[in-house]
Amino acid sequence: MSNLIFEDISKLTTEESLKRSKLFLSQAREISEISAYIKEIKEKNKNEENLIIFLRRHWIDFFSQILPIISISLILVVAYAIVVFFGPDRSSAPPEWQIIVFLITIASLFLWVLFFVVFISYYLDVWIVTDERIIDIRQKGLFRREISELSLDNIQDLTTEIAGVIPTLYDFGDLFIQTAGKVARFTFVSIPHPERIRDIILVLSEREK
Repeated sequence: MSNLIFEDISKLTTEESLKRSKLFLSQAREISEISAYIKEIKEKNKNEENLIIFLRRHWIDFFSQILPIISISLILVVAYAIVVFFGPDRSSAPPEWQIIVFLITIASLFLWVLFFVVFISYYLDVWIVTDERIIDIRQKGLFRREISELSLDNIQDLTTEIAGVIPTLYDFGDLFIQTAGKVARFTFVSIPHPERIRDIILVLSEREK
């Protein structure tokens, strides 16, 4: 199999393919029905790679990371309002007040950068499951990206983990894939419907083998 290039991803993630991905994740669909649908797709698009599932981390995982940033930002807004409306005039303000305003400004800029980093990580961390392989795309900070691939016939074991009340209620958790390839273990972190995705990957893996 050829090495992954970004043109491959753009070809896979068409509007039609993304709609199909949502259909596969629908709880109303039985696995047997999905298996028949996958067979139909493969027969219809012979010699083509087809997107099955396109995933990002669950939105609650993203919200849990930005919640502290939002909370601290609100505190800074209140602190700035107190300084502006209840502090002395800027012309007659003592150096201590000017230092406070400066520190609030620096802290605000830092929070904006932190929010941007968290959002970029959430948006660009992507897991793609096709009828041939699994693609793991991880954003490491702002300027580093790691891409790993796993052929479906190299899958040895799949394990899911849903820990906690909120993950159980909203059905999201981790999926661990033990492999026979160079990367010993693939991890899907905080993904929606991990057990359903495990079952779909098992269907695809059995077809490849």
